[in-house]
Amino acid sequence: MIDTRELERILGNREPIVPGRYVMMGEPARVGPVASEHDEPQIEFVREGDRVRAIDVTCTCGERIRVRCLYEDA
Repeated sequence: MIDTRELERILGNREPIVPGRYVMMGEPARVGPVASEHDEPQIEFVREGDRVRAIDVTCTCGERIRVRCLYEDA
């Protein structure tokens, strides 16, 4: 294991990015999006009678957006 002073000597005035060879972890670390119950985005239509009024899209990361559908009356 390397001490803080030695790491500062190695890094100097550069950005505080620690080279991987100086990092030690007890167990593997997950990198990437948080696990979700869905492998693909989920799409749900919000209907009012025969018309779709909105489309709800839920990303695998959990973020949700609503696309509202506007119609011109014929």
